[in-house]
Amino acid sequence: MAAPRLLYGPDEIAARVAELADNLTDVLNDGAVVVGVLKGCLPFMADLVRRIDRHLEVDFVALSAFAPDSGRIRLTRDVVSDVTGRQVLLVEGVVDTGFRLDFLRRHLADHDPTEVRVCTLLDRSDRRILPVEVEHAGFVIDDGFVVGYGLDHHGMYRNLPSVLAVDLTELEAEFAMGETVVAETIMALAGRSPLAGSTGAQQGGSRVPG
Repeated sequence: MAAPRLLYGPDEIAARVAELADNLTDVLNDGAVVVGVLKGCLPFMADLVRRIDRHLEVDFVALSAFAPDSGRIRLTRDVVSDVTGRQVLLVEGVVDTGFRLDFLRRHLADHDPTEVRVCTLLDRSDRRILPVEVEHAGFVIDDGFVVGYGLDHHGMYRNLPSVLAVDLTELEAEFAMGETVVAETIMALAGRSPLAGSTGAQQGGSRVPG
């Protein structure tokens, strides 16, 4: 079993976000709508939009998958903003199979924007099933399951300032048994305090995807 590994720390993430923001400042117009895909986009999107030097509107969508990797997806929250005739920047925490992104691109295109661009923190191109386009990617990875900086396991780890690779099978087994050895390692690598009340801390996590 592979031990958790630190992939990207706060400084590395901040530097890459700044680069992405500079690139997006060059290609976006004032009045563009930034649409985040809940919930994994939140830390990344918050840092990103604050560095883009444009007048932006911010909105969100949320999806629910019927079954993992099935391609069957339903929209649980749609955009409120009118994106007709405007640029849309779709922000994801991670793009992998492409099912979610393909669904959202087609859905947003039905609202008649001038264009839809995609910016993701992590691009798992090795898991791509549908050949979707990702115009702006923070990091291209092939490191399996990752947590931190918006990405979770049963609702945990979204607020970590780093991105870490973990063994999903081991993490699931530990979660089911109510143990915290792997969880404590993740927290330590991210520079965070040990879990308080170890078992209860994990059992309180949400199982909602996103």
